[in-house]
Amino acid sequence: MKKLSLVLAIFLAIFVVQSCTKDTDMVAEQKAPQLPAIETFVMPFDDFSESQRNQVEDRTVNNFSYALGNILIWNSLLDMNLRIPVLSFMEALKHEADYQGNGIWLWAYEVTDDQGDTYQAELYGELLVSDEIKWDMYVSKTGGFQNMHWYTGVTANDESYAHWTLYFDTEDPKPFIKIDFKKDTNAGLGGIRYTNIIPDVPQNGGYIEYREGNGAATDGFNRAYDVYKSEIDNLLEINWSKENKNGRVKDVERYHDTEWHCWGTDFKDIQC
Repeated sequence: MKKLSLVLAIFLAIFVVQSCTKDTDMVAEQKAPQLPAIETFVMPFDDFSESQRNQVEDRTVNNFSYALGNILIWNSLLDMNLRIPVLSFMEALKHEADYQGNGIWLWAYEVTDDQGDTYQAELYGELLVSDEIKWDMYVSKTGGFQNMHWYTGVTANDESYAHWTLYFDTEDPKPFIKIDFKKDTNAGLGGIRYTNIIPDVPQNGGYIEYREGNGAATDGFNRAYDVYKSEIDNLLEINWSKENKNGRVKDVERYHDTEWHCWGTDFKDIQC
């Protein structure tokens, strides 16, 4: 009986050692999840930029000017409120992650903005069983706010979709914007939408959506913005050609009709 007990004890000891070794090896073999592409988070505004204001002084470019003005309003709003989240997101690409256990990885680093302010960022990536990764970003400012949960999100491993929720107000964080990204590589289509989710404001539910690819719009246009103003229940639609720069805009509030209003490759108004 004593011999049997001794054998069992030795067997259990070997089993425990092997199990611990196996677990350690599994952790060592794990790789940190790939950080999502910036396109899953940041909407492109390259074709409607502040530098183009010089081209809209002529009275014959009303249609392009109106489209540009609306996009710049959103661009300015987002640039002001997403500066730190985007900065911290981009900086993560320069750093390695440390494994925290339970399928969670941590990117921890500092980043300094162009005004000389320094931030400490902690980006957590959690591997989910559904071929997805959950992300959470916490940011602190040297001499300022601490541990602000700036955004959370879920991305597909193949980056075919992403969903983010961003917060604002470092003193009393509130929901700010919901980001929905989708991409069909085979079809050559992609899009991203920012939806206002600030509680108890008339603009809640308003959004700007960007689409690209041959199916992004009709009639040969391959880029599009939709801007929905929830406070007045109005949809502004903008289509254009990435290559040729000609485009069109539709807005009942502005034009008092449901027709397209076009501009040519020189940005001047033309008949559609």
